[in-house]
Amino acid sequence: MFFMGEIMAKWVLKRNKAYIEKIAQYFNISPVAANVMANRGLATVKKIEEYLYCRKEDMHDALLMADMQKGLDIIADAVKNKRKTAVYGDYDVDGVMSTVILYKTLSFLGGDVMFYLPDRQKEGYGMNCDAVRELKEQGVEVILTCDNGIAAHEEIKLAKELKMDVVVIDHHEPAFETDEEGNKKDILPVADAVIDNKRKDCEYPFKMLCAAGMCYKFSGLVFKKFNIENKLENEFLTFAAIATVCDVVDMLDENKIIAKNGLKIAQNTENKGLKALITETGIEGDINEYHAGFVLGPCINATGRLENASLSVKLFIEENTGRAIDYAAELARLNNERKLMTTKAVEKAVEEVENTSVGSDRVLVLYCQDVHESIAGIVAGRIKEKYYKPTIMITKSTESAKGSGRSIEGYNMFEELFKCRDLFIKFGGHPMAAGLSLKEENIDILRKRLNEGCTLTESDLTPVMRIDGILDFKDITMDCAYELEDMAPFGKENHVPLFASLGVVCRKVTLMGRNKDMMRMIITDKNGNSLSGVSFDGYEKFKEAVESKFDENECNAIFRGENVEVGLDILYNISVNRFNGRENIQLVIKDMRFEWMK
Repeated sequence: MFFMGEIMAKWVLKRNKAYIEKIAQYFNISPVAANVMANRGLATVKKIEEYLYCRKEDMHDALLMADMQKGLDIIADAVKNKRKTAVYGDYDVDGVMSTVILYKTLSFLGGDVMFYLPDRQKEGYGMNCDAVRELKEQGVEVILTCDNGIAAHEEIKLAKELKMDVVVIDHHEPAFETDEEGNKKDILPVADAVIDNKRKDCEYPFKMLCAAGMCYKFSGLVFKKFNIENKLENEFLTFAAIATVCDVVDMLDENKIIAKNGLKIAQNTENKGLKALITETGIEGDINEYHAGFVLGPCINATGRLENASLSVKLFIEENTGRAIDYAAELARLNNERKLMTTKAVEKAVEEVENTSVGSDRVLVLYCQDVHESIAGIVAGRIKEKYYKPTIMITKSTESAKGSGRSIEGYNMFEELFKCRDLFIKFGGHPMAAGLSLKEENIDILRKRLNEGCTLTESDLTPVMRIDGILDFKDITMDCAYELEDMAPFGKENHVPLFASLGVVCRKVTLMGRNKDMMRMIITDKNGNSLSGVSFDGYEKFKEAVESKFDENECNAIFRGENVEVGLDILYNISVNRFNGRENIQLVIKDMRFEWMK
């Protein structure tokens, strides 16, 4: 048996002390909040203001993107001359929202426009030649891709041979070749315009926009070109915000501006489809990154996974309230079905990791034939999180095997797969995620080559929890909690501030939740200051630790809520708990270490 065991995280304290006192004084904020910003590398007034205030006027000029003007001219001409245009999108949240933004933009301006989203199972990711031919037969003269296209060399070549104009809007990594000196050169498709902020010759200062963010900016320029007021700007900003969260791009710079402003206005959206989905999912009050990433996003994704993502596009372009409600209900139903499928698939994947030799690999390449290909990416993500190893989940498809990969810090999955490109029918992606298709007989070869070429060390395969500061409880005030809350939205490269307190004592434990596997804790520091904490996933670890220290009667007393003394170190986020009109500081416990176990 190849049992993996629990992955112990490394606690690493960030030590960027530059300008903390000056930041705190200038902005009249707590040293705790100032320290967080210093840890984000924000060392100037301008950068801190941009981070804190997220002003739309601080966004960059989209015309700096390579080929942006070319793309605008082609699309403007298509609208003016009623040249039939197909918005060619993708089936995930980013692709759906990109499609909606572009479709509604061209439609509002009077263009002859349609949209096309590939079927995940029949066609797979990105453009395909059959679809290009079909669009040509339907009279399409212009193809506008979004969230795909950068890797569609053959398909775009065909479109050009068929006398179609092609504009690519994408944010994925271009293919590249390396010269004798090791310099990389992009290999771009032969489109009339290739707008991709990952191009090495692109002068745009921020490289991490998702596709919907790029389409939001492209749309604004199209409206400007026609000198028409963009009455859909708020709607598009909200769509881009949801996609920014769901696509897990760096929550910095423009992405933070888009997410913060777009989510702020989401609750009051005038879009009938989004309004119906918010109601259907039971969201009340302000919409934050959690709602976008874990409530709305999965519903949107579910259509592409189990049916066709066109259903999600139809939801957001629907103008009839009744039909919008029906669409929203269908999205929620599909997501519930997806959840059940995912649970079973993860169980099968875990079994393969822990009961076969695959589990000892540094890069996990799993082949589960009967796992639905649409949830391969979700399963790969869950396995990656459980074992903290780059993971590729491959499933059996109609004509080949298809897979999705999720990576860890320090392992560029796109580049590693690019080295194996001779094994693939198709592939593409980012450093942290990728999609691929290949012949079944190449799976073992891929597994072998990825692991033989893997340079990850044991240290690399240990998750790191980066701590923003070590605090005494006296440092944690309501003002401090409000300041940290104002730094949202959080995400990749801008994680929720994480703090440590050492040598504290848990005085009381109350079990919560349907399965009594969540804990509310009263915790006291060395100076006698007490705060309330909650742990949503630490019960098993806490239970194991106390059982190793206390006898059965003492353990039972602890979990009955009787007063105890359990010494520990804790990692936590600081939050504001709002209940019945009252507000209190609440520590959200992310990890624990026990004094007697050191």
